[in-house]
Amino acid sequence: MKNILTLCAFLVTMSAFAQQQKGDLSLQFSGNYYKQRYTIDDLKYKFGGGNIYVKIGKFFTTNLELGLKPNVGFQLMTELVTNKSGEITKTKTKFKADPGFGIYGTYSFLSNNGKFLPYGGAEITYLPIGKEKMINLGPYAGLKYFISEKINLDANLSWLTNLGSTIEEPKGFYTVGPAFTCNIGVGVLIGKLND
Repeated sequence: MKNILTLCAFLVTMSAFAQQQKGDLSLQFSGNYYKQRYTIDDLKYKFGGGNIYVKIGKFFTTNLELGLKPNVGFQLMTELVTNKSGEITKTKTKFKADPGFGIYGTYSFLSNNGKFLPYGGAEITYLPIGKEKMINLGPYAGLKYFISEKINLDANLSWLTNLGSTIEEPKGFYTVGPAFTCNIGVGVLIGKLND
């Protein structure tokens, strides 16, 4: 424990001088947990899961980054087991992994010391969950902390509204609420850095 505290203190006091410039590439590995609620025929359901993704972006100005966001979602799905006559006999839980995809745009607020970099943006994501597919759109905001000239720690929050889904229930019987995610990751700047 003492070694972990020493490492944290070192990282906080360590000087870092990087912030992106026009033309830089950004590569980020992140994970999140999300929670979403939906209603089918007046019954309320909650769903939670995890997502691991890679953000690959380019800075078109010193502040504006646009990029792609491939991801893999992981869920524990509960399925109903029925017999030949259609009666539910039991439930079983399965681990599922589904690939997804997104597009994002970020505006960064550059700071003088180069260590902290607040930002905000928006994304649209295609998110498969088992047999169902969803498209979500929404804003996010976060903060990067540069632990070296090229490497940063990143934390952000997003709020995604559902644009459409493949849920088979009649449209009047269900609603899909917004998804709230907390994302934590590590990023790397590739390209020309500040002198």
